[in-house]
Amino acid sequence: MRRLVLPAVVLAIAATGCAGRRPVAVGPVPPATADIEAAIAHGCYRCLEGAFDVAQARGVRQQGFEAATLLVLRSKELGLPYDAWLEQGRGLAAPDGSSSLALAIAEAIPLDPLTDREAMLNVTGRTRARASLPEWRKGLQEPVGSETFRAYLDVSLVCAFQGAPERDTSLAASAGPAVPLLQYRVGICASTHSARLAALRTSDTAYVDADFALGRYALEDSLNPDQDEALGRLQSAASSFPASPAIATMLGQLHQSREEWPQALAAFDAALAAAPRHADASMGRAISLSNLARREEAIETATRVIEAGQWFIGEAHYWRAWNHLQLGRLSLAREDADRARTLMVNAAVFVLSGLIDWRLRRVDTAEQEFERALTMDFGQCEAAQYLGTVRADRAKLPEAIAAFVQARQCYDLSLTLRREALAKTLAGPATGSTKERAAERQERAIKDVEGRRQDVVQALQTLERATGTRPSEP
Repeated sequence: MRRLVLPAVVLAIAATGCAGRRPVAVGPVPPATADIEAAIAHGCYRCLEGAFDVAQARGVRQQGFEAATLLVLRSKELGLPYDAWLEQGRGLAAPDGSSSLALAIAEAIPLDPLTDREAMLNVTGRTRARASLPEWRKGLQEPVGSETFRAYLDVSLVCAFQGAPERDTSLAASAGPAVPLLQYRVGICASTHSARLAALRTSDTAYVDADFALGRYALEDSLNPDQDEALGRLQSAASSFPASPAIATMLGQLHQSREEWPQALAAFDAALAAAPRHADASMGRAISLSNLARREEAIETATRVIEAGQWFIGEAHYWRAWNHLQLGRLSLAREDADRARTLMVNAAVFVLSGLIDWRLRRVDTAEQEFERALTMDFGQCEAAQYLGTVRADRAKLPEAIAAFVQARQCYDLSLTLRREALAKTLAGPATGSTKERAAERQERAIKDVEGRRQDVVQALQTLERATGTRPSEP
């Protein structure tokens, strides 16, 4: 072993007869750190875990501290638990207090909202961090720790607490060494740096960390959102980091937007396995179960959201009311719908409320609710259809005809838009299987709208014959 060489060399020199010289005291050779520093500079999550383990095994305090502190930040970025790494960092902090700035920054960097919505309420903490930003960034110029480590902290501060274009100016000055760790951190700062992040991911297969941000960027592209790209990225990230409720929840929300309810439910369940009280995943689970007609489970999940008493309470009352309505529990549905109306105001709530009153034979208030829904959203085709039916029940035939005409026109527009979307899907660049699934969804929706439109046309024809009104459609 190398650490035994120097004592042997010293003994050999002493044996050559250099009498009169005092023996040279030679201590143990410091542990090698070049490989640890290289792993930190590489900087993928697993690389940092490995760097920390090696630093601990060799008793290298500073590199162990840097790896642990970086893992706090990386865990926050990926939605992973970070408390254990923060404790490791505190335990390895320099006794002279020189590590306190890095720890303060690591603690101040906020979590992704999909990790824990409670963190969004810490407005005071974010305000204090912004006020401390100039002082902290100045402190990072002191040569304490490696340049790469200090640059990562600086970029993290800039990305968390500065807005564009000030952020981009600061990033240009905070670039630091051209190492993968810093390329990654700049890449996840904002979608304007997505090309840098994609290049890193392509060139370095170890950087599965990048898939979470790349999946988000693919969804947030205002000009050409790519759900297929996002799906592949988020599935990769979820497989690599199963302890992240943020990744699993975003994957579930993507499946939900695609009406892939079994897959959405599986993703939300994975998120809840990692974080049982996760608000977004709980609400997503209730919606997925509702669309899978698993009514009792949906009601149970929505009830847990309501009992948590913090997030999505209005939505939870809405979906619980919707499921009670499907089960014929009209009084319970009415109670939940009334509560939902006090917590959120949108057209869907008024449509649901109108349907419940209609089933309760409160046709006067049902009519009012459908009218309110259309006032809020003229494109609520079903509200116009239900309004026509309720008015016909009330023998308000001319008004019913007007509502059905509006419903027919609304469905016509909906069909036009959906057929255009189907054509765009078929002509798009997606893979064959993905294109086929998307086309099937559109075709199912078109078939449903066509059926509803036909019901409206038949109702119109009946009313026009009964009133002797000239047909509104050839």
